[in-house]
Amino acid sequence: MYNAEELNIIMVGSVGTGKTSILAAMYEEFHKTFKQANLQTWVDDTKTLRAIEECQATLKNLDARLTQKVTPTERRENPWRDKGFVFEIGSRGKKFMKLRFSDPSGEYFNPSATPEQKEYVKSQLNQCDAVVIPVDATALMQKKTGKVSYGEIGFWHEEKNDSKRITQLLKDAYANVLSPRLVILAPVKCETYMKTDREANNLLHHIKLGYSELLDFLKSESLIDKVSVVVTPVETIGNVTFAYHKTDENNNTKFYYYKTPINNAPYSPQNGDQVLRYILLFLINVYLDKKRKFLEDEQEKLKQLEKQLFAKKEELEQAKSEFERNEKLVEDRIKTWWLFREIANLFDDRETPYHQAKDKYRGTQKEVNETTSQFNNSFYQIQATQEQIKAFNDALFRFAIECKNNHGFAILQGHKWLEIPQPIL
Repeated sequence: MYNAEELNIIMVGSVGTGKTSILAAMYEEFHKTFKQANLQTWVDDTKTLRAIEECQATLKNLDARLTQKVTPTERRENPWRDKGFVFEIGSRGKKFMKLRFSDPSGEYFNPSATPEQKEYVKSQLNQCDAVVIPVDATALMQKKTGKVSYGEIGFWHEEKNDSKRITQLLKDAYANVLSPRLVILAPVKCETYMKTDREANNLLHHIKLGYSELLDFLKSESLIDKVSVVVTPVETIGNVTFAYHKTDENNNTKFYYYKTPINNAPYSPQNGDQVLRYILLFLINVYLDKKRKFLEDEQEKLKQLEKQLFAKKEELEQAKSEFERNEKLVEDRIKTWWLFREIANLFDDRETPYHQAKDKYRGTQKEVNETTSQFNNSFYQIQATQEQIKAFNDALFRFAIECKNNHGFAILQGHKWLEIPQPIL
């Protein structure tokens, strides 16, 4: 029987940064990715899933100038009732992992959010195992006169990505982190900046530059061993190029793109699976670490129970011998003539030692049975845990090894929780 391991992930970003688009790109490669790994999935029908499918439909039917826009995630009257995008993963009909992606409205992250919305975000950040931060690559990589130079930050970076606000949210949430966490910086709308290795690595450099305050915080002594940080660019549409920017009547900057080639460029998201792969790789290592520690403790417990059981069985043999000896003395006394028996009982009480020996024998027998039950339970727990570790490891190994770590992808810290799992012998 597999224990369902639940991992909670929250998408963090202002309105329009691309939270739902990342989920749509991920979902596009969802079934193919899991099928390649011989894994089964069970998906819950939720509002978030329907929003993802609606976003996906919009992206698939964009015209050449990308004039259609993805509908922003709506605010909920009660954000706590949002179930998110939930799916379970398993093998051979057994479910052993549940992932829950929360995709809150970008308005929840604004300073003008209601107290309830702010409390919801704070609670989610405290509880979630992973945080995915979409990064508007155009805002990071462009200035009014063209692309930024090596040491520059995009002119609209703070306006669109609100990195300072997000950094403060994580500082507040991670003040007392005890369990491992994963932070993914996921550049989106990045097709223009991913065409060559040089351009992709330049994008990675600017991610480090634009989020230097956040990255420095996550490198602090209290967090560096607990928090893993990964950069995973996601081309949420594919085959598009940044064209120009324009300021509307409300002084808001809008970016415009066009398809390449203009007439027949299909919806072709790239690397939508990488966010998912890194989250699962993180989960595998955290899961295996917990299970190995549990296995070590249970094996030590089994050794102690084995010693206790051996001692209890010896004690039982002695109690049994003492009981049988006293039982025979009582039987011998019963066989004597009643007058002699009554006189003998006055001077030599055989009933009391008999009952004492009988009670001790039964009590020791009960202790042996209880210790045997504990031993068997511990033995089966060890077997089940070893099977779980092996099943988890074998099923996800091929899935995890395809995580990219070049061409703009990088593990910035926390390699301990992002290593490729090794076979369990």
